[in-house]
Amino acid sequence: MRKITHEQQFNSQQLDTKYHDTWDRGIHLFSINDQNRDFYYSFFYLDLLFVQVIYNKLTGDIITIKSFTDKSKLMFFLKEDFS
Repeated sequence: MRKITHEQQFNSQQLDTKYHDTWDRGIHLFSINDQNRDFYYSFFYLDLLFVQVIYNKLTGDIITIKSFTDKSKLMFFLKEDFS
């Protein structure tokens, strides 16, 4: 029997469900405006997961919402220069 991790369970949800869970229960950590591309990244902490929300700056649409547990990925976004 295969175990499903909390991260896999969150990522398998529909986009609107992930959106409502993130905004209703998540804690906003930081946001990044990518000056080189038309993306805006927001990071949240929700149920022991880090959640990344990627927006299209031009249209305001949400491109994707994904969760992860790897702290090094979070540190990459904190250290990277997006200007």
